[in-house]
Amino acid sequence: TWDEELLDVISKKWKVGHSFSLEDIYQFENHFAKLYPDNNYVQAKLRQTLQHLRNQGYIEFKEKRGHYTRIK
Repeated sequence: TWDEELLDVISKKWKVGHSFSLEDIYQFENHFAKLYPDNNYVQAKLRQTLQHLRNQGYIEFKEKRGHYTRIK
């Protein structure tokens, strides 16, 4: 799923407590486009998936828009 795949990318790239930005996530756009070739809105889906991961307690949104911290 998108959630599992993005969580895997985040887990490999950033340790717990480390921060990253939406622009960092967009660097993996081609990876997700290859996995899901029928999705024409990869960036929007990545943003939605980040919201899912936040709701599941894996990341938290920072005060500065487009910035996140891995919390588990």
